[in-house]
Amino acid sequence: MSDEEAPKKIKVDYYVDLVLRRRWLVIISFCLSMIGGIFLSITLPRIYSADTLILIEPKSIPDKYVQPLTETSVQQRVSTITEKVKSRTYLEQIINATKLYSGPGYKNMLLEEKIAIVRKKIKVQVTRGRKGADAFKISFEGKEPEKVKKAVNALADYFIDESIKVMEAEVIGAITFLRDELRAKEEKLLAVENKLKEYRMSYMGGLPEQLNSNLGMLSGLREQLGAKQESLRDEKIRLIQLDGQMAEVRRELESFAPEDIPDDIILPKKLESENVLQLRRLREQYANLGARYTQQHPDMIKLKKMLADAEAKVAEEAEKKASSPQPEAPKKKKKKIDPIVAKYKAAKKGQIKEIKEQYEEAKRTIKRHQEDIAELTEKIKIYEKRVEETPEREQDLMSIMRDYKNIQDSYNSLLERKLDADIAVSMERKSQGARFKILDKARVPKKPISPNMMILLAVSVGVGLGAGGGLIFLLDLLDTSLRRPEDIEALMEIPVLATLPNIHYRPIDKIKQGFDQGFSILFIMVDIGLLGAFGILALKGLDFVKKHLPGNILRFLFPT
Repeated sequence: MSDEEAPKKIKVDYYVDLVLRRRWLVIISFCLSMIGGIFLSITLPRIYSADTLILIEPKSIPDKYVQPLTETSVQQRVSTITEKVKSRTYLEQIINATKLYSGPGYKNMLLEEKIAIVRKKIKVQVTRGRKGADAFKISFEGKEPEKVKKAVNALADYFIDESIKVMEAEVIGAITFLRDELRAKEEKLLAVENKLKEYRMSYMGGLPEQLNSNLGMLSGLREQLGAKQESLRDEKIRLIQLDGQMAEVRRELESFAPEDIPDDIILPKKLESENVLQLRRLREQYANLGARYTQQHPDMIKLKKMLADAEAKVAEEAEKKASSPQPEAPKKKKKKIDPIVAKYKAAKKGQIKEIKEQYEEAKRTIKRHQEDIAELTEKIKIYEKRVEETPEREQDLMSIMRDYKNIQDSYNSLLERKLDADIAVSMERKSQGARFKILDKARVPKKPISPNMMILLAVSVGVGLGAGGGLIFLLDLLDTSLRRPEDIEALMEIPVLATLPNIHYRPIDKIKQGFDQGFSILFIMVDIGLLGAFGILALKGLDFVKKHLPGNILRFLFPT
């Protein structure tokens, strides 16, 4: 520390002496500050604030029983109502109803200016209680306490009225939307139902649920077709046989000679027996029934048994005819040729006629079988097409049913919401929904919020002391006189051996010193009095001070 100067120590006694020597700066500054603070506290306009607390009562019926129509939060609802209440229309009504800014001092103020001031001074704050109950506070500031109270109560009434209107508008809007959507969904649902109905009508018989029936019909038709084709082959064979028989009879008739006629000629009355004719009739009946019924039908089973019996009888008759002995040729005797020839030819012609009838009958049967086969083939094609198109029909139906199900689900959901909406509307009408309720009505404010007396007091004290102290130290910095031994040692570079205090040896100096001390004490008491008065004014308010001040002083301080 030899090369550097040692730091100077701060001497408290020096600064105390400095403050005491220049005490008037502090006393006067503090006095002026107190007077200024008291003057401001008296002359500054009083701003009063009133507020009201509105509770948002929850629903009396929980949401699990009645679903809410809207998801609007309390903050959003209050914000919406606040914007509406702060509109020009509502603020103008409030100004007119409460006569805000209606005094002589406001006669030159435009209505827009009044509305702007009122809008700025309205405050809405949402709070949440410990148990989840929501509430919000409405506050308003103004110079006239009574009008401030009226304005806050009017705002609260407007808030409640608007909340009812907003909730009704939300409910009505929601239910109107649901009704419109439900009507639109119902129209779509009916359209899809008609489309599904038309599709089923258009492809009736080829629907997926008719697949097993179609397969059964297809199998039966194929069996009938096979039976008809077999009967057709039999009839064609019979036609060929009849054609051959006719040709044989004609050949016999053409090559007939009278000398060839035997003496014991027997002209058959019929070419076929009853059993053969019965067998043919049964076969025709079997073919006809086979076109309509399956092989498992009771009539088909019965006819099949009758056919077997008839075939057995024909076979037995043929065996008997084959095993019976041929009659011996009778002795020739003279006979008349012409009647026999005529009779023989007539018999042959009758035989040809009968064969022709059977031939035509066979042709008609073949034609009928061919028509039945064509009809069965056409039906088989129709059923085969139905079976082949079943996957496509199923895919189309799945697509239509999917659209139908989606629309139906949406319709059912909207219908459920519509029922909830009807219940919610009924609940709102019966005042069972969320409602606004005023907990604390606004009262006439007794104490202004501005100016803040305690803050003004603290600022005045700080300004008074700070200004006095600042002036003292500023003058000390500007003072170049030597007052401390250290200053002399630093200037003269010689040590100070001793110091002597100020000695007042003249009477006038003692009188001046007495007056100085007396006035200092007096003004310090004045400062203390001003501080006490300011403190009372800050704690009790101006009305209290006016009430307890003497009349002369009151008229002097407050001439108005």
